Amino acid sequence: MGIIKIESATGAKIYINEKDHGTIKKGTQEYEVENGPCEIYAKAGWCTSQKRTVNLSEAQSVTFTLNTFKYEGVAKAIFMLLALLLVLTKIMILGIIAGLVFLYPLYYLTIGKDKYFELVEKETSDKENVQSV
Repeated sequence: MGIIKIESATGAKIYINEKDHGTIKKGTQEYEVENGPCEIYAKAGWCTSQKRTVNLSEAQSVTFTLNTFKYEGVAKAIFMLLALLLVLTKIMILGIIAGLVFLYPLYYLTIGKDKYFELVEKETSDKENVQSV
């Protein structure tokens, strides 16, 4: 049996071959899978990651990192700063800019819901085993 390790910075349900393998929170979790090809993805609510296909052989291990979309923390910090400045200064242009910054995460919660999570291979001895589906 092969092992899939996931290092997560966020919480999500892990699906391997369309079967729910439980919820992962911040930290590392290992999943034993049958040899051969398997499909893996993360899901929370209606937001998912892109599906990855892994072809594991006996005692082979593949590690993935699981994060939310790129620059999520930066977008939240900028939005909160602009909202605070708007409340303190009452300068409406700050509200308009904050609204524009809010559109970035809003994309990942609506149209880009299948790219909300990033499931990326961390280290693999055989690079041809992992590919996007």
